[in-house]
Amino acid sequence: MSNKCPSIVGNNSEIVKIKEMIPELSRSSETVLLKGEKGTGKELVAKVIQYKSDRRENPFVKVTCSALTNEMSENELLGRNVQAIKDLNQRKKGIFSVADTGTLFFDEIGQLPPAYQVELFLLLEENGMSKTVAKAKEKIYVRVIASTSADLDSLVKKGTFLKKLYNRLNVISIIIPPLRYRLEDIPFLSDFFADKYCDELGKNHYRLSKKTKNIFFSYHWPGNVLELENLVKGAVALGNEDDLINQLNKQNRIDEYTHNIAELTDINKHMEGSGNLPLKDICREINAQAEQKLMKQALSKTNWNRKKAAIMLNISYKSMLNKIKEYKIT
Repeated sequence: MSNKCPSIVGNNSEIVKIKEMIPELSRSSETVLLKGEKGTGKELVAKVIQYKSDRRENPFVKVTCSALTNEMSENELLGRNVQAIKDLNQRKKGIFSVADTGTLFFDEIGQLPPAYQVELFLLLEENGMSKTVAKAKEKIYVRVIASTSADLDSLVKKGTFLKKLYNRLNVISIIIPPLRYRLEDIPFLSDFFADKYCDELGKNHYRLSKKTKNIFFSYHWPGNVLELENLVKGAVALGNEDDLINQLNKQNRIDEYTHNIAELTDINKHMEGSGNLPLKDICREINAQAEQKLMKQALSKTNWNRKKAAIMLNISYKSMLNKIKEYKIT
């Protein structure tokens, strides 16, 4: 691993709890199951656990479970060509051999093919609670950490994930919250990523504007921290935030509009009250209702700061005032 410890950034209470757990986890060899949406930082937590342990100088091997196939599962785990490992020099070794004395990180364990599920369970059970794998006269000492964005309980109920393996992996589980539940960490994360990519790209010191950060607070972050990182990287590379702001404003409007339309379009209700109104008139009414609701949400989020609300909705301040008057928003 790198000589520098990866950083878990944030002061959210759930993130603080995770940081406080890591020293104890690092002293253990138990399996850890990291749960959370894609982009929340599960691999980062796994790397920090490895770095804080006495395995820090040893291999950290990531296995992309979706890249594995059902064929030759045992040979690939113990010693055969391994397509899920990116390093071509290591592919003649088995997955466990490559990670010997280090950590084996199964990314998206819910996508592990059935044959591998059985083999992995047997390997983990080989020596009781330890992570030792017997292969002929060879002993391989590996710590297993797995991540999932899927609901493994549901997969177990559907019969697509081995219950015994789930119980074996779920000895210690950590739930990493999505970014929309830790909005207070956005300023810290934004500055951290800005500094990171200024260093990598050879740029001068860069800070995102308050305008951009305000938009960040109103965004729902489907891609979580990874999405934020990529957006900040783009802003640092370009030296401005215009594309970033336009992209987020557009996505915010699309997402909220879709949500509002879903709430507002009770077609039976509109048909009953419309008589023989043409479709375009019904659509105009629905659009007006959605627009009015978006206006109210933007004003609420900005504590009725009409200029900030106009920026959030990407409309002019004059248009904002006209619409407030038109819809009699108070």
